[in-house]
Amino acid sequence: MFNSAGILVLVVGPSGAGKDSVMRGAAQNLAGNPRFVFPRRVVTRQADIDTEDHDSMSDVEFVSAVGRGEFVLSWQAHANHYGIPKDVAEQIASGRVVVINVSRHVLHVAAERFSSIVIAEITAAPDICCARIKARGREQAHNVASRTLRQTPPFPLGIEIIRVENNGALEDAIACFTDALIML
Repeated sequence: MFNSAGILVLVVGPSGAGKDSVMRGAAQNLAGNPRFVFPRRVVTRQADIDTEDHDSMSDVEFVSAVGRGEFVLSWQAHANHYGIPKDVAEQIASGRVVVINVSRHVLHVAAERFSSIVIAEITAAPDICCARIKARGREQAHNVASRTLRQTPPFPLGIEIIRVENNGALEDAIACFTDALIML
């Protein structure tokens, strides 16, 4: 169906950087292009369509789904489990560009499992990230700063990295990310 090999785009960045907002905007910009897929991930927390739209599962359901092999990637962060549905592999095999929000802690696993990946790092200044996290209302006040100042593992070597700063107008970051995806 598509002329080129598929690509897995792994979106990472600090909490509050606006990853989901930038991805949602890029998905809207690329909605008419079947080459691009923005699958929903599974999280063991109730979804909030305004900040992070995902499919929800209980911890017990999630562990069972992992045991059945329903995820191509899964991890735990911030007291929640996260999973990427296994049909992502089929989408990539069919030549699509699959864009997913993941933890930096699964980048090396993804690099071992998929032959063509790109990392998209969406960032914002720490004070902007803190303000966005506070506005979500999901974190205790004493946890907000620690969410933006965590040590992060290095990126795997030899992988293309797209960098998008989301310090200003959201539309600018969306346009930058959309343009980078189109160039893949």
